[in-house]
Amino acid sequence: MQKVTDNIFLLVLFAMLGTFILAASFIFFFIRYQRRIAIQKEAMQKAELDHSEKLLHATLLSQEEERKRIGRDLHDDVGASLSNLKMVMAQVVETVPGKTAYKPLIDNIISTVRNISHTLSPPGLALFGLENTLHELFDNFNIGGIIKINFENELGEKMDGLDEQAALALYRIIQELLANTIKHAEARHVLIRCFAEAGNMIITYQDDGKGLDQAASKKHGMGMQNVEARLRMIQAHSEMPVVSKGFFIKVVTAYKPVLTK
Repeated sequence: MQKVTDNIFLLVLFAMLGTFILAASFIFFFIRYQRRIAIQKEAMQKAELDHSEKLLHATLLSQEEERKRIGRDLHDDVGASLSNLKMVMAQVVETVPGKTAYKPLIDNIISTVRNISHTLSPPGLALFGLENTLHELFDNFNIGGIIKINFENELGEKMDGLDEQAALALYRIIQELLANTIKHAEARHVLIRCFAEAGNMIITYQDDGKGLDQAASKKHGMGMQNVEARLRMIQAHSEMPVVSKGFFIKVVTAYKPVLTK
């Protein structure tokens, strides 16, 4: 009888042990399966992000090519046509003394077309570098008298060592920030500084306007999304410290790999 009882006890013990092993195995394989699913999901999300990033970069590059084409057409075709019109008008009215009121109007149209052309595709970027091209951009804003832009470049000629893609990206970023300041900030002054820090090239942009909801701007503003996309294209990033007044952004990009000696 005792032997039967012992056998039953052993059977129950083995059954419990087997159940425990089965349950543990099930939990182990379930957790392993869940981890595999999580890894696959993470890989798919990363692939989707990479695809979206590549698509966005391709879109930006396509936009730049289209801007170059439109800017070139405006400068070469429309600009040349207006210049010819000015010459024709001069010949037509040269027999009528004092009838030269058309000249300022045509000159203003030619200047407007030239400015639009240069905004779409800055011709001096490849020829003269980023610093001179930025000076030209700032001069156009300063001429209007609406806003005063101060530009401090502590990098000197090193700034012109940027490769074409990086220079164009930074130009578009500053252009976008200025457009936002003009449209929304009600600012009177803008300070832009370029300097080196800890092996990085730093560009700070600050205005004295009414400021904005920085979190909402970075999440929903198309302009700021384009800024972030262009920064990622050149392996750079931005920081937006909280300030009591106005708008402030700090752009950090690789200094040594991007700039030539």
